[in-house]
Amino acid sequence: MENNLSSRIETFKKAIKEMIATNDRAYLHGSHYRSTVNPIREYTKQDVLDIIYRGSLSSQQKLSNDYFNVSGVYRRLILYNATMLKYTGILIPEITNKNKTLASDTALQKRYDKALDFIDKIDLPTILSNFSLKALINGCYYGVILDISQDYISILDLPAQYCCSRYKTASNEDLIEFNLQYFNTIIDPEEKELALSVYPKEIRNAYYRYEKGKKGKWYLIPSSIGICFPIHDGRPPFLSAIPAIIDYDDYVELEKERDEDEVKKVLIQKVPHLNDGKLLFEPDEAEEMHAGAVGMMKGNKNVNVLTTYADADIISSQSTSDTSRNNIEKIFKVIYNEAGISSELFAATGNLTLDKSIKNDLSFMMFLCNKYNNFITNILNRFFGNNQIKFKYKILPISYYNDTDYLNNTHKLASSGYSYILPALAADLSQRDLVNIKNLEEALELRKKLIPLSTSYTESANDGGAPEKTEGEKSDKTLDNEGALDSGGKNNGE
Repeated sequence: MENNLSSRIETFKKAIKEMIATNDRAYLHGSHYRSTVNPIREYTKQDVLDIIYRGSLSSQQKLSNDYFNVSGVYRRLILYNATMLKYTGILIPEITNKNKTLASDTALQKRYDKALDFIDKIDLPTILSNFSLKALINGCYYGVILDISQDYISILDLPAQYCCSRYKTASNEDLIEFNLQYFNTIIDPEEKELALSVYPKEIRNAYYRYEKGKKGKWYLIPSSIGICFPIHDGRPPFLSAIPAIIDYDDYVELEKERDEDEVKKVLIQKVPHLNDGKLLFEPDEAEEMHAGAVGMMKGNKNVNVLTTYADADIISSQSTSDTSRNNIEKIFKVIYNEAGISSELFAATGNLTLDKSIKNDLSFMMFLCNKYNNFITNILNRFFGNNQIKFKYKILPISYYNDTDYLNNTHKLASSGYSYILPALAADLSQRDLVNIKNLEEALELRKKLIPLSTSYTESANDGGAPEKTEGEKSDKTLDNEGALDSGGKNNGE
């Protein structure tokens, strides 16, 4: 068994270099790691309010995770924010030696190329969207770097319920405190050893010391391997929307029951009396009549049969139903208002405030992106910078909602002498792609083969003027003037 365990650990260690933004739960199959989602129906509205205003951070994170797993509305709120950005960035080299440039110094050019290759290889949009998703669910992203080199980076997500962040480095980097009791929650010894083998040796050794009673349960992860991106106070930012979601679900359930009642019908058979008050049909006969009607309607589940000697009636209040539907629409908007997001994004009825709402959401996510910028910049300078060249990585505010506007605006700037790279980035081309495409076009001589269509910018007529307009493009006054010239005996060509 020991040989089998050692073999599995070695196999997993060899695979670590190929892993990006992974999680130690991915390879374990014990019952401890099976997905167990607590139904959100277990939470009453009062429970939720108590957790939001008086609960611990771990209880708030659990509430957020439970609703993300089950509630479609809450899940959509978080996914919208986490994925709205394209996470498009630009690598900016800074030459500290003023006597050199990238074009004139081969060594500097090589460092820039290697930094660009690193950015392309690690698939930053995937990594950063994972960071954002976990940060929005838990209030903070916690992770560790398993391995890193000039060619790859391997990252492990830490369980948020066993992490906290109370300290910063002198360079304003957030530090992670990790609760080593996490490993004690893994009951199976073999799985526990496998989980420990995944974690960096610093954490693994800290747990062994804790297990022997030499250290406390909280371990301060070194900033060189810890990754921590809190959102403001480190609490889930959209918890305030959950009470409104509960109200919304309750109203939907109530409306569903009301609709079912409206669909159901009651067939009423009123047994008449004679003028002297005697029964037209005896009870035994009425019973047979009732049985016959029931048998006739037994295939229709929405019809009930009532046979009675008394007058009977049923009243349906349409106004109550309309009021309920209006309340559902109002509560639906309250959910997004509590989250600080426009409901127009998900059920559009107009676009007057939509643009400003998207800009607000974009600025909210750029707060996280500024933290990502520092993280990536530090890695680039660690591997590729020196005393002659420094690097800065900057994520641009390009989302799936504003990419066309960003492209048009940066294109106008480029025509005035500003950056040619920014329009290409807005068009989903990386810095490397832009160079490669231009090289390809030159190799295929596309400039000679693809001749642009004639326009007022590429072709002139009438001694430098714009091309002559067609009859349909001319104004009435121009046509009248031309007609007057023709009636005066002059030809158009004269």
